Amino acid sequence: MQSPFVDQEYLAYQYDNSEKLRIRIETHQRYTEGGDDFTDLELRHIAPRPGLLALDVGCGPARLARTLRDHRVRYVGLERSAGLLREARTGTEADYVQGNAEALPFAGAQFDLVIAMGVLYHLRDWKRALVEMRRVIRPGGRVVLSTNGPDAMRRIYDVHSEAAIELGYTPLPFGGSAFNLGHLVEVRAIFPTAECHAQGSALVFPEAEAALRFYATNRIDMVEGWQGDGSHRARLLPAVRARIEQIIVREGCFRVPKSFGYFV
Repeated sequence: MQSPFVDQEYLAYQYDNSEKLRIRIETHQRYTEGGDDFTDLELRHIAPRPGLLALDVGCGPARLARTLRDHRVRYVGLERSAGLLREARTGTEADYVQGNAEALPFAGAQFDLVIAMGVLYHLRDWKRALVEMRRVIRPGGRVVLSTNGPDAMRRIYDVHSEAAIELGYTPLPFGGSAFNLGHLVEVRAIFPTAECHAQGSALVFPEAEAALRFYATNRIDMVEGWQGDGSHRARLLPAVRARIEQIIVREGCFRVPKSFGYFV
């Protein structure tokens, strides 16, 4: 069965506004163990310079717009979701376009910098999106793609799967992100000089509530029948909470290994 994370109806539910996305971002910022500062790391890979023309593919509520404009980068945000686009336009003045990453509505060789942060694993044809990015980037330009490692968040999935089976649901198989750090060969087929920069880390939850809130934003829907009335969510939450609380009693925290990184 198809994962909800590439289903257009589900993505519309996920991204009609930024609430669920904001919870995930805040969770990573607050509960990530060790490693470099996320914002500094991201900017090192983006390498903004005054005068560049940048395209932010799947810009969401335009988290990066203000930062890039502070570096005197000319910013263009592309977003498919009308709701997120409204938030972007409300938050920061910039050029925004509603459109599809698999058919970018721009002329060729137009941008000095193209970024897609946590976007491509939501696309049915992410290879087509890469071809489109190659088309619109100028010779010598820079493309930066962020994504997860192949096994990112596996522990949350395992807890979810146990609870789902106990309640009579069939969990969807864990396949990792549809586009992940294991796809360097495919990326290099389109961008031959691409490099992969991986970061290993973990989310560490001292109490169950924050982990449950994070889980409820998306992975709770990894069951057959997720297209239904959503009743599985109310049943799964207490079952997953009980398992996380048991882990915290046993281990002192709920530690979820994660990996993420960048193709540059």
